[in-house]
Amino acid sequence: MDIIIASFDSISEVNMDYTITMYLHQYWTDERLSWSSTVPIDEMTLSGEFSQNIWVPDTFLANDKHSFLHEVTERNKMLRVSSDGKIAYGMRLTSTLSCSMNLRNFPLDSQNCTVEIESYGYTTSEVLMKWNHPQAVHGVEQADVPQFTITGFQTEDRVVRTATGSYQRLSLVFQLQRSVGYFIFQTYLPCVLIVMLSWVSFWINHEATSARVALGITTVLTMTTISTGVRQSLPRISYVKSIDVYLVMCFVFVFAALLEYAAVNYSYWGRRAQGGGEEWPGNSTNKEDQESAVNMKSWGVPSSFMDELQQSSADPRTKDLNSKETSTIAATRKRPVSPIQSLCPSGADGVDDSPEYPRYTTIQGLKPRKSLSARTRKRIRMTKMRAASMSHSLHKMGKRARKALPSIRVRDVNVIDKYSRTVFPVFFVTFNVFYWGYYSIIQS
Repeated sequence: MDIIIASFDSISEVNMDYTITMYLHQYWTDERLSWSSTVPIDEMTLSGEFSQNIWVPDTFLANDKHSFLHEVTERNKMLRVSSDGKIAYGMRLTSTLSCSMNLRNFPLDSQNCTVEIESYGYTTSEVLMKWNHPQAVHGVEQADVPQFTITGFQTEDRVVRTATGSYQRLSLVFQLQRSVGYFIFQTYLPCVLIVMLSWVSFWINHEATSARVALGITTVLTMTTISTGVRQSLPRISYVKSIDVYLVMCFVFVFAALLEYAAVNYSYWGRRAQGGGEEWPGNSTNKEDQESAVNMKSWGVPSSFMDELQQSSADPRTKDLNSKETSTIAATRKRPVSPIQSLCPSGADGVDDSPEYPRYTTIQGLKPRKSLSARTRKRIRMTKMRAASMSHSLHKMGKRARKALPSIRVRDVNVIDKYSRTVFPVFFVTFNVFYWGYYSIIQS
């Protein structure tokens, strides 16, 4: 048996197969088809349909997924019979064959794809198959494989034992080396340019927030798009591939450049907030702290809220009304007056504490709005006071937390950008040296 390779049509990593067009020739001797030497004909060439009238081996491709015989212009089968009974049986077919690939080093990998030829029904005791040495395979040197280079091939024959018996199997192994040129221009070079583009932000003013953030997010999204395109062209396998390592590291460099600006921005604006920020009104002096503590403990409101009430009570529109009611209420009370009650006139023991604003007559057809009870107004005031107290407490807690955190003093935020301009390229070049060196050694 021998094979002539016509072409390698395609190789698919997603489906783990390859398509090949070849001429398959089989040779055997059937003495029943010999004729006398007196006939002046040494051999006869018959059409492929004549093979249905004689015995032919039941050869099939063991790793075949889909195959077909070419039929233009006639069915591409040939039968040639010699006078001594020797038969040559050939056909031209295109077959899609499975090829188990190890993609851990993709795209710097090598693959071995095979053509498995076997007798379907005849065991080794009935039919023996062997390669037609020394020229069992032809046309490999002229074959052009997309994205691959054929570095060699070898033929093998072995016995395969199954539940129905032992069968002779012939194997043709193609040694394929993937060409990395396509992936350099399609994946590696764009990734390198995107990473270098992310370094441009180190030369942009740190106050140009929109420009640097837009550049960082754009590079991150571009790397994500490239990674998605590469994954779609590969099968969904669980182990890490060589190209995955490179894409992930490029994504890390791009994302780190974005985080670098976050550090610059925090150092710049955080320092300005610490240096020029205004203090909270209740934290200016020790006396005010003590007063705030007393008000918080006794009445549940901060001093800042008391100050606001004092300012509102000084309004000339309500000054006269407040003074009248304050004198009336003070005359009826015997207990000390709280700061809130002194500033917010309220009625006690059922006395209406609302200021006596001028009342207008009701318009016919409209009912006057019912005034809230003293207890309801008191609840509303207490709710507002507690909300103000909680806001003040959260502010103080946040301020204490900021003071407790270790502060990194950066006198000039441009120093971060200055070092990043050197550190990022050095680390990226070092990574590329180790990456290409390691996988080149594995490939060789």
